[in-house]
Amino acid sequence: MVEKVDLRVREATVLDLPALEWEGEYLHFRRVYREAMKEAQKGRRVILVAQLQDQLIGQIFVNYYSTWRNSQPGLQTGYLHSFRVKPDFRNQGVGRSLIQTAEAYLAGRHFQRVVISVAKNNDRALRFYQNLGYWIFMDDPGEWSFLDHRNKVQHISEPAFILHKTL
Repeated sequence: MVEKVDLRVREATVLDLPALEWEGEYLHFRRVYREAMKEAQKGRRVILVAQLQDQLIGQIFVNYYSTWRNSQPGLQTGYLHSFRVKPDFRNQGVGRSLIQTAEAYLAGRHFQRVVISVAKNNDRALRFYQNLGYWIFMDDPGEWSFLDHRNKVQHISEPAFILHKTL
């Protein structure tokens, strides 16, 4: 069990970028992460990491914009993504701490709503988000592309639910 006093959720820095690749498992997102860090440095988002001693064990990206904002006009909506916790540290409060910190960042910037997506086949994550007060409000085809670390276009197709929560 991860002790709350040992866990630190903080903003990521450029020095954390290699650790976000999780020993190569997410190397293909290197360019995506670097672009996200550039946006964070410009104040357009924040990247949060969960740190236990000197190891990064979780992450979440907080965008200060959302493509789903028109579903409830007038509400300033943030978007959470790239949320993950290393398997050995799941079900120990790390994910909850990351989500709650991300929500606090948004609330501190006067956001009224937050959205997050979850793959339709990820029942465990869906239950987790629902237990945190999120509700499904739409389906998403989950079609997107990115340039990987080898400069090749990667196409993703992962049908998802989009969930929201009022802050």
